[in-house]
Amino acid sequence: MKIKKKYLYFGVVVAVILLAVAFYLKPFVKQKKTEEKSKEQDKILWLVDKDGYLAYPLNRGNIKFRRDDYAQTDNLTISRVIYQSTRGNVYGLLVLPKSASELMPGVVLLPGAGVGKESELGLAKKIAELGAAVLTIDQRGTGETGGEFNSIKQDYLDFLNAKEPTQHLMVYDALRGYDLLNSAPFIDPERIIIAGESLGGRIAIIATAIDRNIKGVLAISSSGLDFKETNDTKVNAFLKSIDSDHYIGQITPRKLVMMHNVNDKNIPLNSAIMSYSKAQEPKRFVLVNDTSCNHGYCDSMYNGLVDALDYLVDIRSKTLVSVQVK
Repeated sequence: MKIKKKYLYFGVVVAVILLAVAFYLKPFVKQKKTEEKSKEQDKILWLVDKDGYLAYPLNRGNIKFRRDDYAQTDNLTISRVIYQSTRGNVYGLLVLPKSASELMPGVVLLPGAGVGKESELGLAKKIAELGAAVLTIDQRGTGETGGEFNSIKQDYLDFLNAKEPTQHLMVYDALRGYDLLNSAPFIDPERIIIAGESLGGRIAIIATAIDRNIKGVLAISSSGLDFKETNDTKVNAFLKSIDSDHYIGQITPRKLVMMHNVNDKNIPLNSAIMSYSKAQEPKRFVLVNDTSCNHGYCDSMYNGLVDALDYLVDIRSKTLVSVQVK
């Protein structure tokens, strides 16, 4: 018997959530030699077309992952997650509310350049406490994921030699992070977004443009590269492929929210506004004036964060009665 989710009775939803979370939170089956490359990983197809758009297969297959207990608070459970991507594994932290009253929204949270998942955990907790499942990761060249975070020059040389540049790999990692949340039986597949700070925001926009199953983007302290075309078509194609400004107009009809601080020292406000102007409706821009905050998420953004998540994934945790998840 098929039952539409939004018409499920509360008691049925709670039963489903309890069973699904209990199943999903069991330790993942450990993969043999998880640190070794899978032969399948070498067969991932990627391309950049003549217009400078990066593409990956939409059917990326089942995702292999494992989980270990990491920590918990009064309201949250935190797990260390390892999942397979191309040319290596990605390490992350999965933050879940201990209670749920319905299928939860999901958020893939991408840190900025050089920022590890542990440093992103504070923001992940704030989001999870609103009733969402949050996966934050170590991006390429950072933390346990490791590898190299190449310069744009080195990435371009790799591109010329038909080797996936680091920033393309990061987009694929974000897509596989989405696949991981999408596979969870307690997450609503219609309410999964990708969020990111700084570089993470740029990667989030590109990944969301590539896979239209992703429901929206939250970009914090981020902007595009403001790339100016050259006379070299190969240079143009490569730089466009890593420039979120080239993709931001393709988010529509899904939703986009950008958050920025007037006093951001790394990415000027006018750069963020320029990127925002290239996006189509529906979209929102959240601006704060915080002299105590330099770059990235600021505590003064919290109310805007709550409103943004309500706008993007219809957070309802403040109005629904929740039950304990065992």
